[in-house]
Amino acid sequence: MKKIIQVVSIIALALVSIMPLTQPVKAQDEPIKIGILQHVSHVALDDTRDGFVDHIDEVFEGNVEWDLQNANGDMSTLQSLSEKVARDNDIIFAIATPAAQALASVEQEKPIFFAAVAAPVEAKLVDSMEEPGRNLTGTTNLGPIADHVDLLLEIVPEAKNIGTIYNSSEVNAQHQVDIATEVIEEKGLNHVVQSVVSTNDISQVMNALVNESDAILLVTDNTIDSSISLVGDIAKEAKLALIGSSDSTINANGLATISNSYYDYGVQTADMVKRMLDEDLTPANMPVEVGNNFELVVNEDYANKVEIDVSSIQID
Repeated sequence: MKKIIQVVSIIALALVSIMPLTQPVKAQDEPIKIGILQHVSHVALDDTRDGFVDHIDEVFEGNVEWDLQNANGDMSTLQSLSEKVARDNDIIFAIATPAAQALASVEQEKPIFFAAVAAPVEAKLVDSMEEPGRNLTGTTNLGPIADHVDLLLEIVPEAKNIGTIYNSSEVNAQHQVDIATEVIEEKGLNHVVQSVVSTNDISQVMNALVNESDAILLVTDNTIDSSISLVGDIAKEAKLALIGSSDSTINANGLATISNSYYDYGVQTADMVKRMLDEDLTPANMPVEVGNNFELVVNEDYANKVEIDVSSIQID
């Protein structure tokens, strides 16, 4: 019990420094209120949420009052939920770019941590990766896209046309596609890019894409990742390698990627919350962090379906 009281005291003292002066100081025996706003459910975002919740509960010994909200991909719902989460909680965790943007628009004082955000500067969440400059910081899931292209070419060295499907309305995905196009074209290859505006478009667009492509390169994209069952099945039917995105997405229905664990992204962001409280920091001065454990992930079932030898999938 003594240890719990010490932890709560640290939280209460830290909150005094990060909360507006007009708000009352919390009693030391009250749990800390943490709100989570998740844009949509898919395996990578769910893993991120679970890692965050598990680690926060461990660190604060369960003395947390959770407020978990999921907009299920509905933008109007996302906006109303952002107002609720900001109003009802002391610390906020945003999962994916649309959730972070919605919260940033309604809350300018309480600390907001984010994860599964590939382009926080381009999404106007922070001033820079090194100095966020306002009440938001967190972890970025920007993957090693150049390494993904190299991995694809190791597996399919004859590939000349590399296809990508993404949601062009997500700045997160657009930023990654721009990077991929530059990398692919520098190698003298053709980047075949097709976009969708919703999951309803995926079947038609993906079926056209596989006819123009020698392999598929995915970026992290909530619309595509939430439909990976369909996307992967169409690629498998065409006998195409499907590379990139997250470990969770590839394990669900893709061939291979180089990825940080999305569960670990949640844990890492939870550590940032703890550090803020322990060291009396503010998000404005806490640099956005990148993943710290990227590794090769291979889906053997997918490899067997597209008749690719798993032993040939390696990185230097």
